[in-house]
Amino acid sequence: MSADETAGVKATLDALVREQADRRALREQRADEIKAQGQEYMTKQVQTAQRYVEHRRELGQRKTKSGWSTDRSHAEPGAGSTFDEPMEAVGEPAPFPSPARPGQETPRRTRRPRPAEVDDEDDAFLNNRWAD
Repeated sequence: MSADETAGVKATLDALVREQADRRALREQRADEIKAQGQEYMTKQVQTAQRYVEHRRELGQRKTKSGWSTDRSHAEPGAGSTFDEPMEAVGEPAPFPSPARPGQETPRRTRRPRPAEVDDEDDAFLNNRWAD
């Protein structure tokens, strides 16, 4: 190889190395921009979510303060569930009906009548006058 050919190959190699370095720098710069955009987007999403949560809390407080809550346990502090009271306060439960004794007659269930089978071919012509 001559000195001119060697210098040409070195110049080509240097140009390729420079191009590769430039592309790497552009790729890293673009990655940083995308990360920054993603961070900004997520920050906005978090702020929106926080505002929504605060708004729902305010609605819940307004609901209980103004009295249009459907949940009575919040509206009346002393009112709790009837299940919390002892059984004596609620009363005795209604007795269960006694089972039938062998000597007693119990009403039997009757079977439902089955519908008659329909012949579809004849039904198709029943609404015509000529079939009379």
